[in-house]
Amino acid sequence: MNLSSLDRKVRRLQRRNSQNHAFFLFILLLLFVGLATFVRLYVFEPVKIMDSSMAPTFKEKSVVWMCKVPQCLNHLEDQKIVWAKLKSQETQVRSILAMPGDSIEISDKGKIKLQRGSIRLEDEDAFIQTRQIYVPKKGDTLVFDELNDVEQDYLISYLRDKGENILVKTTLWQGHREINIERVGSTKIANRQVSLNEIDFLPWQDRYLIEEQIRLSEPGNAPIKLKRQLYYGKIQVAAAESEDSTTTEADSAKFATDSSKQDSIKADSAKANPSKMDSADKNSSKQAQTIKVYGEQIAEIVMKDDCFYLVCKKGFGCPDSRELGYFTRNQIIGSHVAWPDRIKVKFIEPAAKRIVFVRDIFVDVWTRAMDWLDQTIEWVKDKFEDTEKDGEANPEGDSDEESQAKSNGPAPKRHGVRK
Repeated sequence: MNLSSLDRKVRRLQRRNSQNHAFFLFILLLLFVGLATFVRLYVFEPVKIMDSSMAPTFKEKSVVWMCKVPQCLNHLEDQKIVWAKLKSQETQVRSILAMPGDSIEISDKGKIKLQRGSIRLEDEDAFIQTRQIYVPKKGDTLVFDELNDVEQDYLISYLRDKGENILVKTTLWQGHREINIERVGSTKIANRQVSLNEIDFLPWQDRYLIEEQIRLSEPGNAPIKLKRQLYYGKIQVAAAESEDSTTTEADSAKFATDSSKQDSIKADSAKANPSKMDSADKNSSKQAQTIKVYGEQIAEIVMKDDCFYLVCKKGFGCPDSRELGYFTRNQIIGSHVAWPDRIKVKFIEPAAKRIVFVRDIFVDVWTRAMDWLDQTIEWVKDKFEDTEKDGEANPEGDSDEESQAKSNGPAPKRHGVRK
């Protein structure tokens, strides 16, 4: 009786301990899952590179790990691989070419001069002329008239991204003499007539080509220059049968692009049917009219952010700072972490190769074994079929020699010879 009660008590304690153990494992699993989720959302994030823009450092469809905590983002350095976000919410993996306060020079042949030396981008197609670029840092005061055309493009893009309502006013100069800006309308870019509505927002490469065309057509040797001035202001769009509406400079670039497209469409349609185009122009002039309201001129700009110059590893077909301008510190959302790649190279990839090697050996052995088994089965079948055929041909069960003897008849008698 005492033994049975002791046995029940032992079983009860074992059951209680097993339940406590299972509960402890469940809590431990929840903590692990919660910690992994927190690290995945707020500390590290795997990023897949969908193109070959960072080759050969990272191949297409490579996965890199980015650190998103401030401790990683506050210690950016030259040549660091970072993860940046554009205004369109798209993300890019790029390399830091220049830090805030650095000056670089990019040639049309892809040669880049840096403070640390020179590098070359193969098949560079963003720069059609050599330009020097200063990468501003927080607190710098930039004088707009002292910037070159590339730096002006970058600065205008920076101000738009900051939400500033700005207007650009373009004038045409031959040496020290201002000439009629309508001369721009006689130039072409990519076999398309240039519109005055888009001249304020064309990239520096297109403006350079326009200047070259005007220089070749104008008498004299004085250089042709498209000069720009910045103003605070807005664009008002007035409709004939509706109340006036106001748009900011943030929409003016889009308006200029749309206007240039409309001008090219009008030119093509005018060739086909001039009479209809005249009436269409009258109707469009009645429908909408844009008015630029200029405010205070912007002569100096104080930078509110540190800027970085980010580039791809190849020279063409890759949007980066050469096309998009400066990247601010707030646009950089991740910094590349190298240790997961080292673990991958040192442990995971060799293990994966060994697994693939063992798998290939197993598949080869399994295939050979299956082939041997199939051959054995076929051989057994053939032997069985031969045995059945022999049984049908010799129902008495005689051996082959006996069957042969019966088929030949009785053996002839031999007469002995006496000596």
